[in-house]
Formats: sequence, C-alpha cells, structure tokens
Amino acid sequence: MMAYNKRNEPERIGFDEGICQKVYKVKITTDLRKYTAPARGSKAWKTIFKRRTAVERVNAYLKEYFQLNNVRYRTGKRAKVHFDLVTLIYNASKLAADRINAMLNQGQQAA
Repeated sequence: MMAYNKRNEPERIGFDEGICQKVYKVKITTDLRKYTAPARGSKAWKTIFKRRTAVERVNAYLKEYFQLNNVRYRTGKRAKVHFDLVTLIYNASKLAADRINAMLNQGQQAA
C-alpha cells in the first residue's frame, strides 16, 4: 500500500516490491473512452475484442465484395432489405463452402 506525504513522495507501508503493485481506482465516468467497463487487458476485454474483430472482418468483406459501401437508396427500408439479402447470400455461400470442404475431407480420409 502506498501513502503520500505532503511532498507527493511515496512512503512504504510494509509491502515487498516484487509482490505488490500500485492500484489506482478511477471512476469510469471521468473519461468513458479511456476507462472502459471491462478493463483493458482483462480476459473479458480480450474475448469481446476477438468477437468484435471477427465482426469487423466480415463487415469489411461485405463492403469489398458485395458493394455495401455504395448502397444508394432513398429510404432506409430498401437499404435494410439490401443488407439482409447480402448477409443471407454471404451466410449461404459460407455454409456451402464449409459443407463442400467437409465432404472433400471425408473423401480424402476414406481413400
């Protein structure tokens, strides 16, 4: 534990250097961008970040190959229908590719 005196110099209170570390508690509301709800570097943050990067990878693929960044509709309903169709086609193509690969792998293992 650290205690600060008037000159802002830390004064040791019975802990070893190698075992203990300084812990500063900061309210998240002071800066929401800097201090996040699951702390950065924690296991929860890593799982959320992995999930997010996977989603962003799919979004980039859809923008590149299905022209999602060039959607030009006047209403949001038509844009949503376009997005739903694109995601349906993407999921169907990935499912078909997975099934074809599974069949090929079974054929190679049998031979």
